[in-house]
Amino acid sequence: METTKKIFISAGETSGDMHGSNLIRETHKKDTSIRFYGLGRDKMVEAGMQCIHDMSSRSVMWLQSLKKIPELRNIFKDCTRFFDEERPKLVILIDYVGFNLNLAKAAKKRNIPVMYYISPQLWAHGPWRIKKIKKFVDRMVVIYPFEETFYTNGGVSVKYVGHPLFDELNTRGIDQVLVKKMKAGEGETVVSLLPGSRKQEIRRLLPILLETANIIHEKIPSAKFLISCSNTRNSELIQDIMKSYASAINQRLSIEIVKEKISEVIKASSLCIASSGTVVLEIANYHVPMVIFYRTSPFCYFIAKPHMKTPYICLVNAIAGKTVVPEKYMYRDDYKWLASHATELLLNQEKREACIAGLKEITSLIGSPGASEKAADEVLGMI
Repeated sequence: METTKKIFISAGETSGDMHGSNLIRETHKKDTSIRFYGLGRDKMVEAGMQCIHDMSSRSVMWLQSLKKIPELRNIFKDCTRFFDEERPKLVILIDYVGFNLNLAKAAKKRNIPVMYYISPQLWAHGPWRIKKIKKFVDRMVVIYPFEETFYTNGGVSVKYVGHPLFDELNTRGIDQVLVKKMKAGEGETVVSLLPGSRKQEIRRLLPILLETANIIHEKIPSAKFLISCSNTRNSELIQDIMKSYASAINQRLSIEIVKEKISEVIKASSLCIASSGTVVLEIANYHVPMVIFYRTSPFCYFIAKPHMKTPYICLVNAIAGKTVVPEKYMYRDDYKWLASHATELLLNQEKREACIAGLKEITSLIGSPGASEKAADEVLGMI
């Protein structure tokens, strides 16, 4: 008779919820006696996790985390209570570095093995944290090839499995009818604007994207624009921002908000302008040229800049070790820079083809599915 094995899993972000759900499914395929409990969102619950706390409204970044400290402290107490009462066989942490490293410390204190799946980007802006990883984490399971070298050099047990996003894309169907509808006319220029999935990101980035669209439209009057609303909860916020900028937006500008269908939005696009994040790999998967940026306050920019240990904020460029797509980490609304590089990739065929070739090269290296299954094997190996 099978004995139930309990595993605790923690993911705070939308992407972590997706990758966590795929890991849960792949693990259940290999061992049906395992039960998952923890922190996550809808997808992880659908995959079979018993949710201790729903993290849907609890993504925090930078100084915004200060406002949520009491709430997160209560969640943390519930997690440690679960450790004490249920004694899980394993704790799996997915990204969400500040909170999850505290969970790692609590688990280690109780002699519960810790696996960190999908590393926080310490190689970019927090290499000093590798000491904590080494102290509190038993096994890093990483998704980029250069991360394996980074952790090996830091004396941390590590396994590279590939990026689970490609598992998701491999199983996700594309609505070709919708893609064709969004493209409208053969050869039409479609520019998609991807401001991210967090409300604070959208508030900060969407106004810049709207200003950029104005300039692109001046140079390419036939261009139409799609705004990707990856989380339907943000639809009202996007509409409110567009209304507040109505007087500044050229009335002849064609802008459509598309909810959820992010793969279709990307596939229909001639060019994507996006915030830095995992979405750049999805854009790369469809070999669509892109311009990547991240906007922060002058204060945060000058605090963070000295600690950035990589010249790239864009994953595509970091993986390639060179500039494949234009990127900029900015502390002011430099929409002129965005528009300049966007129009260049739209109008300069040589630059466009070079960008597409670079994206094809990267996806040939990291674009194979199977990461979730390999990560599941690591889970089984640790219990």
